[in-house]
Amino acid sequence: MRRMKPRSDNKLAALPPAQKAQLRTWLVEENRAYEEVVGLVRERFGVRTSTGALCKFYATDCFSLKSSEARDFAEQVVAELKTHGESKFDEATLALVRQKAFERAYAKDGSIDELATLAKILGDSAKVELKRRGLDLTERRIKILEKKAAQADQAKAIAGNKDLSEAEQAAQMRALFGMG
Repeated sequence: MRRMKPRSDNKLAALPPAQKAQLRTWLVEENRAYEEVVGLVRERFGVRTSTGALCKFYATDCFSLKSSEARDFAEQVVAELKTHGESKFDEATLALVRQKAFERAYAKDGSIDELATLAKILGDSAKVELKRRGLDLTERRIKILEKKAAQADQAKAIAGNKDLSEAEQAAQMRALFGMG
């Protein structure tokens, strides 16, 4: 049985942690071309590799690391909003914040300022919604008070009507107040 030649990407997987970190820096943070990184790996680490091996390394090592870091960042943002947010957000809003935080953290040119702006807008919209609810509640209270005042005026008129007998007044009062 013929022994298979080890694949070149195994060489990259076997690199010491410091060299793997440098390789990730070249590929992810500095966004260097694979051809350039092939030369750097040969020059700095003394390892011969190929662009295909770098592609696989990126897919298995860099991509999962970057997405994991972005996911962790997004969860931190949501946790911060849940514990220290000016108002409580519903799950749909938190899902949107989580997604935007992940996108900003994952994007090479992502700006955390955009996320801060989104959080401020969400906070402002939550404040506006709370004020709107407060105004709705005040409006309902006013309507109830106006209805009660109108009933009181009608009850006063019924009680002051000398043309009605006591039984007629009682019947009209019960009808006015919905007592049957």
